[in-house]
Amino acid sequence: SMVRVDGGTTMSLSQAALTATAPTASTVYLVDVRQLATAPLAAATAAGLDRGFMIVEGARAPSPGALATLKGVGAREIVFVNGVSGLPTAYGDALRKEGFTVRRLAGDDRVALALSAAAEYPASTTRGVITASAQATGFGSPTATALAATTGQPLYFGGDRCLSDSTANAIRRRGDRPLVVGPTSQLRSEVESGQGCTAVRTSRQDRLRAALQSTLQRHSASSFTVTVREVGGLGEAVALGGATRREPASMMKLYAAWATYKRIEAGRASLSTRLSSGLTVGECLREMIWMSDNFCHTDLVHWIGLSHLNKEIAAAGFSRTAYGRVLRGQDVLYAGNRTTSDDLTALLKRLEEGRLLSPTYTRHMLNLMHTQLFRSRIPNGLPASAYQASKPGSLWVSGGLLQADSAVVRGPQGRFVITVIGAPGATKAGIRDVARTVYSHFNGSFGAAANHSDLHVRTVRNTPWYSSSAGGRIVGTIPSGTRLQISDSRRHWYKVHWRGGYAWLYYHHVRSNLAY
Repeated sequence: SMVRVDGGTTMSLSQAALTATAPTASTVYLVDVRQLATAPLAAATAAGLDRGFMIVEGARAPSPGALATLKGVGAREIVFVNGVSGLPTAYGDALRKEGFTVRRLAGDDRVALALSAAAEYPASTTRGVITASAQATGFGSPTATALAATTGQPLYFGGDRCLSDSTANAIRRRGDRPLVVGPTSQLRSEVESGQGCTAVRTSRQDRLRAALQSTLQRHSASSFTVTVREVGGLGEAVALGGATRREPASMMKLYAAWATYKRIEAGRASLSTRLSSGLTVGECLREMIWMSDNFCHTDLVHWIGLSHLNKEIAAAGFSRTAYGRVLRGQDVLYAGNRTTSDDLTALLKRLEEGRLLSPTYTRHMLNLMHTQLFRSRIPNGLPASAYQASKPGSLWVSGGLLQADSAVVRGPQGRFVITVIGAPGATKAGIRDVARTVYSHFNGSFGAAANHSDLHVRTVRNTPWYSSSAGGRIVGTIPSGTRLQISDSRRHWYKVHWRGGYAWLYYHHVRSNLAY
């Protein structure tokens, strides 16, 4: 016959369930109603060990109903399963006054609490283990929880790629044989084999390093420094020559953008602040990143103050990065600027993690990078579906043309930041190859990469074109809807390829021709 267990509140329902399922229970596991994420673990442990489980209201003194239930089932020992932030000491003291023994399972999170709960089981009775993914909801896998309860096995929590080192060590020490419950997309083979995150991270980093070295061997005529940092996940980090100081070309503009936003955040300026060139700070930020304009770069660096900017860069921990010295107002492009792929990657990783700027200006900077026009390097080594926010660079230096790029990349299985700086003679193809290798490592192999066009913009109206920047003589008209490749810029004036030569036009006549 069917039996109904009823109660008006979560607490009274759990009291009724304890009385119905464990009429005698010398040990009862308690969970605070304010921290129900640990309830499945406590319930599974209680069921697996033939003990009791109950939910209580820890913000108040033990209720008469809770005390009556505990005494009714013959409880002598009470175990808190909420860690140090759960049931308060005062609640335990009140239970002790009623004659109960009280202890608390150690652990500040679900993973640590699960290890403490596993220690409750006699080692001789453990034939296997149920490993449930610690989902964002905190409840893990209901199926795994039920299976642990009915088979009398400890319940462990694992990440999607690995087990915590402490969990892996405990499983080995106890001799448990993991029984993994959940789809392989959530719990991979490394979890099934009981591998700890440190071992998995080390192994994956070794594989990525080897893959990058193999990729770079195909471009032996060039020399690259490469740094990759995973955002979230296992925190993988690989660098090949990452500390080598090099000319970064236009990627140096990322430091100027960051320092500009910091000045705005400090209340010392705004996006509408007018610069000596006549453009606003916001307009120059856009041209510097979206268009990679060198004149706006110079404007912003001298507006901040070159010496002050270098001090900010050093104070932020980018220890191998600095602008070279030029007189105020002089172009900073060939100032002898230097940085490393390590520093640039650290800058963008902090940006992606929200640790570099406020949320408002984090979005602002990433959006400029996401929509910037020159995508023939890292972006063209990724699937078209991947999110990228990048800032490339190229510069003629002694020995040839330098090619470089730095980007935040988001894929379905992992996010990462990557910087590639080539020596003179390095190719865009090499950078694309490196980007594909890294993306495949974190997100799996893919087919054709994106093919962002070099026809960066299109005219949105019949557009007058000039023989030089900043106005001058109108030479002719470019029809509306014409797709154009940009060659250079001077703040709001863009130089484009046109009919075998070059034409200058004003920025408000064009829009991006690239899909996002």
